[in-house]
Amino acid sequence: MVPAPQSRKMHSVFFTIFFSLLLVLVIELTLLIGTIIVGQVPSQLDDNAEEVLCEQVENRSGYLHNFLVSSQELTALSTYINSQTEALLADGTISLDTLDFGSAASEPLLRAISSELVFEMRAKKLSGIYVIFCSRDLDDCVDGTRFPGIYVRDLDPDGPYSDRNADLSLEFAPATLVQSTGLYTASAWQPAFEYQREASDFLYLPYQTARNADTLLSADDYGHWTRFPFCLPDDPRSVFSYSQPLILPDGTVYGVVGIGLLSDPYLRGKLPTNELQNEGSGSYLLCSTTDDLSADTLTLQIAVCSSSDTAIHAGNTLVLQKDASGESFLTIDGTRYFASEQPLALYSRNAPFSGEHWLLIGLVPVKQLYSFSGSVRQMLVIIVVLTLLAGVFASFIVSRRLAQPITRLSKQISASQNQRYQVPTLSPTGICELDQFSAAFTQRSQEILDTSVKFQRIMELASVEIGGFEKRPDVDTVYVTDNFFSLLALPDVAPDSLDKDWFDAILNGWKQTHEYVTRAYGSEVYALPASGGTVRYILLRSGEERGTQVGLVEDVTTSMQERRRIEHERDYDVLTGLYNRFSFMRKVQEMFAHPDKMRHAALLMTDLDDLKRINDTYGHDCGDRYIRLTGQCLAENIPANAVCSRLSGDEFVVLLHGYESRDALRADLTHLQEAMSTYTAVLPSGDTMHIAISGGVAWYPDDSRDFATLKRYADFALYQVKRQRKGEIREFDIGAYNREAYYAQLRQEFSALLENSSVFYHFQPLFSARDGHVVAYEALMRVNMPLLRSPETIMKLAHEENRLYDIEHLTLFKGTQTFERLVSCGKLSPDAKLFINSIANVSLTDADFADFRRQFAPMLKKMVIEITEEEETMPEVLAIKRRQLGGTAVFALDDYGSGYTNSNNLLLLAPHYIKVDIAIIRGIDSNIDKQQVVTDVVTYAHARQMQVVAEGIENEAELRTVLRLGVDLLQGYFLARPAAIPDPIAPAALKILKDAHFA
Repeated sequence: MVPAPQSRKMHSVFFTIFFSLLLVLVIELTLLIGTIIVGQVPSQLDDNAEEVLCEQVENRSGYLHNFLVSSQELTALSTYINSQTEALLADGTISLDTLDFGSAASEPLLRAISSELVFEMRAKKLSGIYVIFCSRDLDDCVDGTRFPGIYVRDLDPDGPYSDRNADLSLEFAPATLVQSTGLYTASAWQPAFEYQREASDFLYLPYQTARNADTLLSADDYGHWTRFPFCLPDDPRSVFSYSQPLILPDGTVYGVVGIGLLSDPYLRGKLPTNELQNEGSGSYLLCSTTDDLSADTLTLQIAVCSSSDTAIHAGNTLVLQKDASGESFLTIDGTRYFASEQPLALYSRNAPFSGEHWLLIGLVPVKQLYSFSGSVRQMLVIIVVLTLLAGVFASFIVSRRLAQPITRLSKQISASQNQRYQVPTLSPTGICELDQFSAAFTQRSQEILDTSVKFQRIMELASVEIGGFEKRPDVDTVYVTDNFFSLLALPDVAPDSLDKDWFDAILNGWKQTHEYVTRAYGSEVYALPASGGTVRYILLRSGEERGTQVGLVEDVTTSMQERRRIEHERDYDVLTGLYNRFSFMRKVQEMFAHPDKMRHAALLMTDLDDLKRINDTYGHDCGDRYIRLTGQCLAENIPANAVCSRLSGDEFVVLLHGYESRDALRADLTHLQEAMSTYTAVLPSGDTMHIAISGGVAWYPDDSRDFATLKRYADFALYQVKRQRKGEIREFDIGAYNREAYYAQLRQEFSALLENSSVFYHFQPLFSARDGHVVAYEALMRVNMPLLRSPETIMKLAHEENRLYDIEHLTLFKGTQTFERLVSCGKLSPDAKLFINSIANVSLTDADFADFRRQFAPMLKKMVIEITEEEETMPEVLAIKRRQLGGTAVFALDDYGSGYTNSNNLLLLAPHYIKVDIAIIRGIDSNIDKQQVVTDVVTYAHARQMQVVAEGIENEAELRTVLRLGVDLLQGYFLARPAAIPDPIAPAALKILKDAHFA
């Protein structure tokens, strides 16, 4: 029986079906649970419970806010009391100085306001109302101090009224007032209010705050609700109170008026907890805090509590926490409560007590609030568990029923494997697909058996030298073909009945005695000696599948020989036997990847000096023999640690590496050069010639560590040798390389300048010496490139590159074009002439000048051709210029007194203008000889109707001197600098002209 493959774990049919059904069940349950989770049913139930609670608290807070705001509206009552006080003060009945000294002093005022107090209490359905008179600083009063006042209480303000006020009682009031009002006294009645600082915030805070205020506000701005519940002396009933000071119009604070609301049952009745609908476990808390309501943590002081929870009491301090979602929670005695808080705006924004915030909070234990969602979760878990149990049981029954016929069929196939030469017979299963599979399996087995017999017969008749073996895990012997051992050169081994261990020993021993020459994935090629000193190549390949090892041997001698021939032609130059370019580059890349092995190295680039002459004189066959001899010389004389290649044509490269120093390298290079001179080639004429090469050397790592850079440097050194003196080997010089690169860049920029006309022109005015008006403008070339920046450098390059004509053409066309554009824009004087420089020995062709005339015909009458001094004037060139310009030809002789501008040129040109060179004008005011030269020029020019231009005037002294000497036109920085749009004459220069003219 063939064992199952180990690469993949196998499972029974029952397990596969059962696992698949369970997987479907799990997916269904996952979808169910996922639907519940995505639908967030429990969470929505929790949210709904929270929303119901929050909505109820919001409704209740609206009602409570209206009630408290209405209750604290005591403005009318306070105004009434003030009016009564002012009236009694006016008639002298009472005095503010003695008002709080005893009941007798305040009794008239208390009698006057008592009925109004009762009316106010009845109207607002309050459980208590009071007035306390005080005109002293409470900070100076001690506990036990008595203050006169009245406190009326109604234990059932929502009940029906008694006509005789029998439902009212006095908590404190003077005895005389008790008799006059006819009201009953409470069991803890006192004739006056006994001050206790710790329990009298309802008096102290509003009264003392108003008394100490720098800027007095209205009385209701000082109103204050007590944050802590308090009880009157000997009265156990808790009171929630609001007080505001009594303030006369002159600002005198003389007491407080306030209301008292019984916490239980009055306020508790207004906060019914049964409306929270959580089985009576909810609570209402009326709290205050001084914290910012937007904070995550609020410290709350309970003023009123409506709750059946014994853990919550009025007067307690609680801490409210807000989670990330903004929901609020409280923890009391280990029980977590959900809190819904609603702010109550009881104080105006700028009131002294606006920092105290009041809130109505609805509390419900989290467990009771979320109890319904918890029941739903429990029910869903039970449903999922029952569904899972039922699904597992059903999957087991179905899997077992489907697996039984397949298991029976598998056992029959396994049993048939021992019958290797028989086709198995399979019993029907009753399942259509399985029975079709059984029939197809039986038919295919018969076909494979027939095919195997046919293939074996074909292999026996084939002429291909190929053999093989097979090792099966279920058979003790190894099957081999008849020619297997003969291909391995083991003819004495019989192929019949080979034991596995014996076969392995023979094959492993053969491998150890024959080295393989190449190895690919899953195969090896071995070299076997053959007759006649030749070599036979045998390929051995083996593989394993399902425990069965199959091997193949093949004679691949022909293909290996062809492969080696192709590899040699790929890597080596056919003519010289040296590395070709591609193999050399591959070797170099490997070597440069290991700098530690390179150490000191040199790259030698060589070039045969006489190859072209040999090819032209004796033919290319002779040239090839010369190249072959050079390759032989290099191969025989380079050291072992060198790589040599013929790159192309007559170009060779040698890389010498692994040296300790440059001196050692130079020694080997010298030896190579000497050896080259000893090799001679015999020419067809019978003459002999020595190998002559020129070479350039670049050093590693001193010159560069990069091969491409090193090769470029060696090429440059070779170029230097070829250009200066052939037959030498020269080392690379970085200074010469940089200079060559600089000049190459200059020439490149010069070519770009001419190609793109990358010049622009500034204009410098020539002013009349008589009145300073602009007579002409001289066009001066300007250039702005990285290296090429001065006109002098441009002219030098034009000489070297033989491009003077291009400069002449560019100057004439672009200078005139710029001048014409500025004149048309009104930037230059339209009557002024244009002095434009022209090279003395260069003239435009007739075609180019015709083009110039066609474009700038109106400008010809304004043009003055200024002959420069770079070259000596040639009569024939000057004649061409005169002919082209015709009758409008006007010339100026530039830089008279320097260069080629001498008397001969003056006579030859006969110019209209003579420009005296700046070297003569510079310092003329202190040099008599220079003054004499200018005097002579002026005399000569004026006698012939010529004008003299003094150029380069840079200071006042020079200007005054040339004016005195009689020049006609003035030019220089002192008057105006060259610019794209030149400035008018400098004011200082114009003043000198005017002074000289009037003098």
